[in-house]
Amino acid sequence: VRRAMQQEGFEVLKEEQIFHRYLTIIDRVVKYPNGKEVKFDVLTCPSNHFVTALAFFTSTKQFAVIKEYFQGVNRIGSAIACGRYEPSKHNSILHAAECELSEECALKGGKWIKLIPDGHPGVIEAKWAATRFTPFLVIDPEEDENPLEKDEEEYMHRENVTLEQLEDLAFSGEMHLPSSQTVFMGLKYLRTNNLL
Repeated sequence: VRRAMQQEGFEVLKEEQIFHRYLTIIDRVVKYPNGKEVKFDVLTCPSNHFVTALAFFTSTKQFAVIKEYFQGVNRIGSAIACGRYEPSKHNSILHAAECELSEECALKGGKWIKLIPDGHPGVIEAKWAATRFTPFLVIDPEEDENPLEKDEEEYMHRENVTLEQLEDLAFSGEMHLPSSQTVFMGLKYLRTNNLL
């Protein structure tokens, strides 16, 4: 017989910043419900929130995908528009997503669908990170003739791909997880609403 794991009672005893640049790593000491104390390295950033945006074009049944340099694995990988929500720069989570779509895909407008319910804190990125993200689907955005500037360190370009190509990328292991998760959620929405 399986026992349900206790959800509450994990007490954070101490947090100390041990590294900070674009991201921050904190040393967190947690007391488990059984009394055991453990230490973790936890990845954080100022807002602990970011956004993803999957662009879909109904006339061609294609999707906007980014080919970009993934610094962690030192290679070119596949993604969709993705970036941090910065309260000092963005007036909402949606505004952050619109900015990322402009910067990374040179697209704007379209019909925006948030792929999680209102009030949802965001999709968990990884167990070792405090970050969450809000995924969006954008239907029929248009070319942005004056896109926002990419971040200085970004090395990327946009390609439009078919449904089959998108699914192959998502299942290949060469697309980062927030992008893959958004692809699966976006495709479910499109299929449920007879748009594919």
